[in-house]
Amino acid sequence: MDLMSTIIRWTDGMIVDPFMGSGTTLVAAAKIGRVSVGIELDPHYFDIAVKRVSEAWNQPMLLDQKPSSPLPNLDLFNESKQQI
Repeated sequence: MDLMSTIIRWTDGMIVDPFMGSGTTLVAAAKIGRVSVGIELDPHYFDIAVKRVSEAWNQPMLLDQKPSSPLPNLDLFNESKQQI
């Protein structure tokens, strides 16, 4: 996680992880207050990532200021799991 946080700090803008897995990149981004988007096809890993990212946004930030959540409602993730 520390390595990912360091790499994210080298960048600007939104973090995109097209192979989200369990959400490590998105958790690292949340911990330093960066907006991120992840894509995961496997429902099992998607559920793990949603839980981890939600918990990361609810924990104290590594920075002094806590940015507002990038999503108005994390329940949006649940709606995106519908079969197309």
